Amino acid sequence: MTEKGDTARRAALPTTALTVPVSSSEPLRRDGRFRPNVTDLLVAAAYTGPALASAIIFHLGETEGSWFVLPLLAVVVSGAALLFRRRTPMVSLAATASIMLITFSAPASFAAVATAMALYAVAVYRSARHAVPGLLGTSGILLLAAILPPRSMDLAQAVQAIAVFVIATLTGLNVGTRRAYVAALVERTDRLMREREHLASIAAAAERNAIAREMHDIVSHGLAVMISLAHGSAEIAATDPARAVQAMRQVAETGRVAVSDMRRMLGVLTEGRSGQLPGAVAPSPGVGDVPALVELFRSAGLPVVLHSTGVPPGDAGIELVIYRVIQEGLTNALKYTKAATAVTVHAQFSAQEIMVSVTDDGQPDVVPADHAGRGVVGMRERVALYGGTLRAGSLTNGGWSVTARFPTQNGAPWQL
Repeated sequence: MTEKGDTARRAALPTTALTVPVSSSEPLRRDGRFRPNVTDLLVAAAYTGPALASAIIFHLGETEGSWFVLPLLAVVVSGAALLFRRRTPMVSLAATASIMLITFSAPASFAAVATAMALYAVAVYRSARHAVPGLLGTSGILLLAAILPPRSMDLAQAVQAIAVFVIATLTGLNVGTRRAYVAALVERTDRLMREREHLASIAAAAERNAIAREMHDIVSHGLAVMISLAHGSAEIAATDPARAVQAMRQVAETGRVAVSDMRRMLGVLTEGRSGQLPGAVAPSPGVGDVPALVELFRSAGLPVVLHSTGVPPGDAGIELVIYRVIQEGLTNALKYTKAATAVTVHAQFSAQEIMVSVTDDGQPDVVPADHAGRGVVGMRERVALYGGTLRAGSLTNGGWSVTARFPTQNGAPWQL
């Protein structure tokens, strides 16, 4: 795919935005609606304006006594208390309830409305544990003031005010519960998105490791055999040209096999997006391809002997792992072993255990530090995918051995 096509495809993909969890104490999101402070100011003004105008109109003819100043001051204090209904709702409730008890019997008093608004705020921004005691305390004091002497409040008005308090509190509890539920959904969605991204990164890392293992096995094996054949061909070119030509043909054949394996792997990776590449549907190598693999290493000068007992399993996946273990073991013997007179590949298949080993009697050569153990790590990862174990190391009497064992999984025998 061209760079222009990649750019267009990326531009067509939907953009995923992470949602930041919001707290139930701050329900108004900054998505174009009013900010919380502006909303509090508008609520306070919505109460203070009409209440102040009503008090002024009702007491317009009064010029003496405290009944003119007291209602105006009560309205201003209650409106100021509502400014803090979000940050300190309990303080706002205490202030408005106190003003209500003082001015409840005054004509044109709106103090009960401010108290109802404060109760609503307590229910929304705190919880039922705060709202219910606030409702009971405010209503109880108001009811006692209307019943007990000197009965400074009218009982019918007190009951009406209590009914308004109950409605405001229940409404606030309902809104607060809904806000908390929405906040919990947003937080859960955010957590699930983070978990999905984490799982995707884990899957991508596992896929990269699998591709790296496959690339290592294909490239390392092919290059090791080709280098060995080319070196041998150069050594015998002057004395035996016919064998040198045959060795170079073998180099070409090994290169073609490696390219075919690469195409097959790339075809699997790109399948369904850009069509199948040549060799994309070619079967993965298995136990049946081991004799040809052994013969290839023999042609490269490695004295390999193959011993196999039992029937290989019918699982293509485990067969690929067995093939790669043998391939890597022979490649390491060819690259890093000196003066090997015998290299033995032993494969034993039974219903209880599968065992594969590659053993040589040569002296291990010095392995470069930046390449040491890379193939062994890849083999160990492959074997671990099927619950097996891998042992790789030098032998006590000289030589090197790689042994992979695959025990039965969950007590079920291998299907041979």
